[in-house]
Amino acid sequence: MVGAGAGPRRRVKSLRRLLRRLLLALAAAALAIGATTAIFLTPLVVHNLLRASDAATVLDVEPRVAEALSDALVWDLLTDGAFDVPLGDEPLLSAGERSHLADVGGLLRAILIAGLGGLIALALARVRRRAWLRVAIRDGAALIVGGALAAAAAFALAFDATFAFFHGLFFAAGTWTFNPATDRLVQLYPLDFWVLAAMLFCLVLAVGSFTAYRLTARSK
Repeated sequence: MVGAGAGPRRRVKSLRRLLRRLLLALAAAALAIGATTAIFLTPLVVHNLLRASDAATVLDVEPRVAEALSDALVWDLLTDGAFDVPLGDEPLLSAGERSHLADVGGLLRAILIAGLGGLIALALARVRRRAWLRVAIRDGAALIVGGALAAAAAFALAFDATFAFFHGLFFAAGTWTFNPATDRLVQLYPLDFWVLAAMLFCLVLAVGSFTAYRLTARSK
């Protein structure tokens, strides 16, 4: 009787280990994505992307004005603001543009919260057993490296289609398309801004995850 029950118990134990490993790998991946997202929302990164894409010229304002407008919008993204920053005597953005940014803000905050949750989960794993944390980081990094490089390749080869695909996953059709000739949201953040941001985001995520993978693979 004892021998007959040992097999099912081992299978249950193996299933629990597999589930724990999967959940911790997802926590590590969420932390990597959340941390990279946070980096790309900082003024240092955003301002350099604005300069590199010549956003101020597209919007027809001084560079410092474009940076101040962007800082206000990023703050509203993080705080669920109204996106009512003015340009001159009128609001910078139309109602449709503000509505889209409200959707974007909700997604970004969810990503950042998921990253924080991943950090907490990994910290708890570290307290329970150091090996769990090492395996989780390695597994999560392996998941992220492949996905980030694939996304970078997709953006490089077919940016418009890939950009539309990702937007279609998270936002309703017709809520995220704007006219560069008239809509200030895509003048402040022109196409070159998004090309650079998407490529750099994927590369930073891939390099950071690969570095974490190598470090944990070598550790004992």
